[in-house]
Amino acid sequence: MTFVTPELDHNPLVVVCGADNNYAMPLAVTLYSALVNLEKGCTLYLYIIDGGITDQSKQRIQRVLNVEHIDLHLQWISPSNLTSLSHIKTPDWVSVATYLRLLIPDILPEIFKKAIYLDSDLLVKGNLKNLWNQEIANYALLACTDLVIPCVSSSLGIINYKELGLTPDTPYFNAGVLVMNLPKWREEEISEKVWHYFSENADYVRMGDQEGLNAVLANKWGKLNPKWNVISHILCYESWKDSPFKEEIRHIKDELIHKPDIVHFAGVAKPWKIGCDHPAQLQWIHHLQASGWFQTTESIVWFTKWFLRYYSWQLKVLIRKLIFALGLGKFWESLRAYVLQT
Repeated sequence: MTFVTPELDHNPLVVVCGADNNYAMPLAVTLYSALVNLEKGCTLYLYIIDGGITDQSKQRIQRVLNVEHIDLHLQWISPSNLTSLSHIKTPDWVSVATYLRLLIPDILPEIFKKAIYLDSDLLVKGNLKNLWNQEIANYALLACTDLVIPCVSSSLGIINYKELGLTPDTPYFNAGVLVMNLPKWREEEISEKVWHYFSENADYVRMGDQEGLNAVLANKWGKLNPKWNVISHILCYESWKDSPFKEEIRHIKDELIHKPDIVHFAGVAKPWKIGCDHPAQLQWIHHLQASGWFQTTESIVWFTKWFLRYYSWQLKVLIRKLIFALGLGKFWESLRAYVLQT
């Protein structure tokens, strides 16, 4: 692993991530899962935007990135204008660190024409080189349609889409995985337009910079195969009738669930937390174990505690399912309510 000195005579892979210290460990797993799925000899220029990652966490991440089959060039970026992000009005569930992706075109050297952006709560199962090779044409970015917010008029879409001159069926993308056309982004000053959108529409914004990007780039982005950003919410609907995305992915739903290229643990249920019921949770934990984030002794302690809590939770879930299967659900809920009251 070396530090970035971009004198390029080949076509490397360029990946950018950003996180604060709360997401340092998930970021490490995202990156480790991406690295182990790249082919031998791949040249990767990796930029990590430091949103407040401690020195200890940086050392752990660099240990995770110490792989032999990749020609990896790493650069840590501490943006000078990071403090200005703290003044942006954000929803309670959105960290200011999510806005780091808007800084990418200004941070990366102009020698790079394209970059992949990855959120920190991902499990990469496919080869990012295949994502990199997608034709970007004249689009500012490529992204996947959001499986919960397929269009701007969806319940979590853009409240004031009509005032922005958008039709109800204008597609809406999830910003957790992006392929960015950097010259186009700089030429059209997209980040600046998103900042302006925030200042003009602060009372409407609910989904952070993702919403700003969708407002500014409405009908100006290219669609990726949804397998590159399969968010957890695809598992939440037992009936297609109740889901907001039934028409677009009906024919490939099973493939997205069982053979995704990137699993995105969007929402509050994260795989490192007990109570997450995503079927890929244990795969994420396996990657955390294999990554080298923990030293040997602390690894044994951390994972012993985690698995004890995990299987205790699973036992409680199994008992609850059994109670309801036996038709004792109402009795269970009444007893639970009584206990909580006392």
